Amino acid sequence: MSDLENEDILISGFDPSQIRTAWEHFFQKYGYFNVITEMSSHYPEVRSLYVSYEDIDEFSSDFSLYLIQNAEETIDWGVSVIRDYISTPNMSIGGKNKNSIIVNIRIIDLPENIKIDIRNLRSINVGRLLSITGIVRKTAEVAPRLYNAAFMCSFCGYVSFVLQQKGRVEMPERCENNECGALEKNKPRFTLRLEESKFIDTQKIEIQEEPENINGGAQPLRLTAIIEDDIAGKIFPGDRVTLDGIIKAEQKMLAGNLLTEFSTHLYVLNIRKATKEVDDVVITPDEEKEILDMAKDPKILDKLAGSIAPTIFGLENIKKTLALQMFGGVRKTMKDGTTIRGDIHIMMVGDPGTAKSQLLRYMSEVSPRGILAIGKGSSAAGLTAAAVRDDFGEGRWTLEAGALVLADNGFVAIDELDKMDVKDTAAMHEAMEQQTVTISKAGIIATLKSRCSVLAAANPDKGRYDESSELMEQVKFPAPLISRFDVIFKMIDRPDEKRDSDLATHVLNAHRLGEIYRSYELKNEEEPVLTEEEKVYEPPFSKEMLRKYVTYSKSHVIPKLTPDAIEYLREEYVRTRNPPGRKIDGRPSVPITARQLESTIRLAEASARARLSTAVSLDDAIIAKTIVDSFLKELSSDKNGYDIDILETGISAARRTSIDELLYIIRDLKAMKKGAAPLEKDVVEEAVTRGMKKEDAEKTIRMAISSTILYRPMDKCIDEV
Repeated sequence: MSDLENEDILISGFDPSQIRTAWEHFFQKYGYFNVITEMSSHYPEVRSLYVSYEDIDEFSSDFSLYLIQNAEETIDWGVSVIRDYISTPNMSIGGKNKNSIIVNIRIIDLPENIKIDIRNLRSINVGRLLSITGIVRKTAEVAPRLYNAAFMCSFCGYVSFVLQQKGRVEMPERCENNECGALEKNKPRFTLRLEESKFIDTQKIEIQEEPENINGGAQPLRLTAIIEDDIAGKIFPGDRVTLDGIIKAEQKMLAGNLLTEFSTHLYVLNIRKATKEVDDVVITPDEEKEILDMAKDPKILDKLAGSIAPTIFGLENIKKTLALQMFGGVRKTMKDGTTIRGDIHIMMVGDPGTAKSQLLRYMSEVSPRGILAIGKGSSAAGLTAAAVRDDFGEGRWTLEAGALVLADNGFVAIDELDKMDVKDTAAMHEAMEQQTVTISKAGIIATLKSRCSVLAAANPDKGRYDESSELMEQVKFPAPLISRFDVIFKMIDRPDEKRDSDLATHVLNAHRLGEIYRSYELKNEEEPVLTEEEKVYEPPFSKEMLRKYVTYSKSHVIPKLTPDAIEYLREEYVRTRNPPGRKIDGRPSVPITARQLESTIRLAEASARARLSTAVSLDDAIIAKTIVDSFLKELSSDKNGYDIDILETGISAARRTSIDELLYIIRDLKAMKKGAAPLEKDVVEEAVTRGMKKEDAEKTIRMAISSTILYRPMDKCIDEV
């Protein structure tokens, strides 16, 4: 931090009584009076003068330092100079009350050394000009604030004007008319004249620390900011901004009594929106050279995957896919305004103890702009956004951003997705595909951006994954939500003597190594030299280097599909969609859709980015196709091949045909029983006589009941809904 943030500076060469003169000389020397003239000709549409701090510092370093320490006083004097200048007789603006002219001085090009984190704000910063970076968490409605109040004397009718700076209305102490008879008798009463008063737009917002700048386990702190006049209403929840402004203090009250404690807020002078899609991570020239050298390694993707949670045994294919998710594909915006997402969404479903939560937490820590949310403690509003009415907005409706909005251009890990209410998970549909969050409530209609990758983990309804049942029977997620995931991994804890032995050895050695590190830490000794066996627990790249590598790639690399990759992906898509003899009772099924093709393209682009290559090669396309095929084989294939309906609805084309056959059987048996629901065993027996296997008939009945196609009107009977 700079000395401006730590202690007062004795300014020897600047006389505070000459602030106004200093502003006049400064405006004259740097040509700002010409800008003021142009501004006054467009008043009130243009009423802010943007002044470069670099110009002020070049004019007088003492003046610039005084501005930093006494920002409000200094800026008020500058505003008074502008008011006098634009209210001269040759101007069209003016009147008997100069304060009616609303103008602003907004300082830009502030130095980096006055930036400060929200958690480092202290009493020494009150009254100073600072820059604070964060994510907009809440925004209240833009409302008018009384700026220059007109009061009419009840005795003589003279109108006095009082600038309103504090929260409550300030009345005149006396009538400004020297001939008012009330001056000799008693204090006159005043009536507020709204038609002659001046109002200014004001907006209250709340910013939160950026998650990547918070140490693990720390609670992100928030700061209230006040935005006024022509810059109000320009930012929205989820925006990453740098606010330049003055830290102000306001005395707290309790039961009508003033307290000695004060609350702080930021009075905003200027707003700088983050325009980059990735973090402003500082990468030195040496680190850039190291990153470029890393990319030359032919096994770079394997090393990147190996850097993800090295203490977790195995899961090579999953870790490789998670590595690709960090890089993501290319977000495209077409000429007609259509956008195609580049972010990759992944879901892991499986047994407890398969390291799903550990992977999610690790990815949220290593990914740029990563946020971790727990499904059990999250609502639709907590994930997307909400219109709320609380004390922050003084009773008005405010817009509050959720995790998917706060992680815009970043990454969200959602654990225990299965514990969320169905209504809450449904709110994720728009955020995952259109990558926006639309709020329509209490008269607030807003669309917020949520351009982020989603990594979700869920447990099956019955605790453990049943391999004899389809995915949709076990997670109960709506089909539209499932279809938005590019890759879904089934993680099953199967006993296997060889694998179990390797896993146990890996876990035990990891604990032993952790004990050694802890022992050396307590003894304040240097870390031990690792053996070859122990080096497996050390990631090839540190978290910090991995983050910088990903950031550099996303900032500098926009890969493009090569003709070879296009031809390969086209042929594979057509081949998978049209396999020989793929028909169920004469009707073709749908093996995959264009969604799976787009998922493959995104993964291929991510593979190219991992190599820092601007070309998506045939090898990248093969890697992506292999990943997509592996999960489709696990979750959407039957004896006839791929069938995407198995994944998205839980019912394959063959099973649908079996259900249709069962419905015919039930209707025939009901006709024979004059409308009575048939027994389940009678339906199964009839199905067997018509060529269906007994176990297939029983499984189809269970699936039809879970899909609410059939139901049990009474014990041992079944009927169609």
